[in-house]
Amino acid sequence: MKNILLLTDFSSKSDNAHKYAMQFHKWQQCTFYLMSIQKIWEYTMDDLMVANPKDDLNTALLGDNKSKLKATKARLRKQYTGEDFTFKSSVDYDVFTDAINQAVNEYEIELIVCGTDGKTGVVETIFSSHTLRIIRKVDCPVLVIPEGVEFQKPSSIQYLLDYDDVFEMCGKEPLIQIVRKFKSNIDVLRLTFGYDMEPRECEQEHKEIQKFFPSNPVTYHTYIDQDPVRVIQVRQQTAPAQLQVLSAHKQTFLERIFSNSHLSQIVNSSTIPLLILRDCNS
Repeated sequence: MKNILLLTDFSSKSDNAHKYAMQFHKWQQCTFYLMSIQKIWEYTMDDLMVANPKDDLNTALLGDNKSKLKATKARLRKQYTGEDFTFKSSVDYDVFTDAINQAVNEYEIELIVCGTDGKTGVVETIFSSHTLRIIRKVDCPVLVIPEGVEFQKPSSIQYLLDYDDVFEMCGKEPLIQIVRKFKSNIDVLRLTFGYDMEPRECEQEHKEIQKFFPSNPVTYHTYIDQDPVRVIQVRQQTAPAQLQVLSAHKQTFLERIFSNSHLSQIVNSSTIPLLILRDCNS
C-alpha cells in the first residue's frame, strides 16, 4: 500500500492535481491523505471577532476548511468507488512546511502531490513558492502537476540531471516503480552548465543509468552551458515526454540566492508533471 499526501487549497489547480494522482495510481492499493493547511498569518484578530462566540478557537479557525475537506473527500470516494483507494483528511493550523513535515512522519507518506500555477516574481525568487518550499524543506518525493494538465500515460520520461546532480542509486525507487508500471522510455538530459564533464564520464553515467532499467530504452544527451529551460522546451518539441524527473538538493537560504541551481526555473516553467526525487544526502 502507498501512502500519498494530497495538498489542497480548494482551488481548480488542486482539484486537477488530485484527479491526476487518482489516474496515475489506478489499480494500486493507496491511502490518500487530503490535507488543508490554514497558514498562521492568514487569520487576524478581526476574523476571530466576527466568529460565533460559542465556537472554540479550533472551530473558528478551521471550521470552514473542515467542511470543504469533508465535501472533497466524499466527492473523490464517489468518483473512484471501483479502485482500492482509502481517503482520509486532515486540517492543520501551522507554518506551512512544518505541518507537511509532521504529516509525512505521522502517516509515513511516500509521495506528496500538489498543483502549481507556475507564477514567478521577485518575492517568489527570494522566499520561493509553496511548491518550492515543500521541495526544499520536506524530505519526501513530490509530484508537481501544472494547472490544467490532464493525465497521460508516461510512455516517455524526461530525466533531468542538473550541473550539481550526480546519478546515484539511493532515492530512485519512485522512478523505478513508475518505469516498471508504465514500461516507459527514459530520455536523459545532462545539463553541464558551468561544470565540465569529460565524454568518458558522460558515457559511464549513461551506462550506470541503463543498468537500473535493463528492459527500457535509455537515451542520453549532453548540453554544455545552455539555458536549461530552453533546452527542455526544445527537447519537448522534438521528443515529447509525459513526465519530467529530477533530484532536489537541500540548500540554505543564502545558498539558494547565490547558487546556479536551475530548480526554481524548471519548476516554474514546467508544462508537464514533474517528479522531484530526494538526493542521497537528504
